[in-house]
Amino acid sequence: MSNKYNIEIRHQGKTYKIQADEDQTILLSALEAEVELPSSCTAGVCTTCAALVLEGTVEQGDAMGVSKELQKEGYALLCVAYPRSDIKLESEKEDAIYQRQFGQPKS
Repeated sequence: MSNKYNIEIRHQGKTYKIQADEDQTILLSALEAEVELPSSCTAGVCTTCAALVLEGTVEQGDAMGVSKELQKEGYALLCVAYPRSDIKLESEKEDAIYQRQFGQPKS
């Protein structure tokens, strides 16, 4: 039996509270709870689903779209991020990651 974690998502000015299994991505858990978060490749390559983890821990070994340095700062790709604790996060951080990694806003 897998652990369940409480996830608080700040998305477009609203706060959503969902539960996520440790063996399911945060993005999939959010979609199942009818929280429509941005996503595209769902493979950890692009940065469409990028979020900033404000509290808690995620495991995201497949997050190729975000540098290790930014991951240490709390940035996560929700399509490959698995909860390892209760989490508070802010969605829609694609522009922030893109600017930090490539020095320019995404066009």
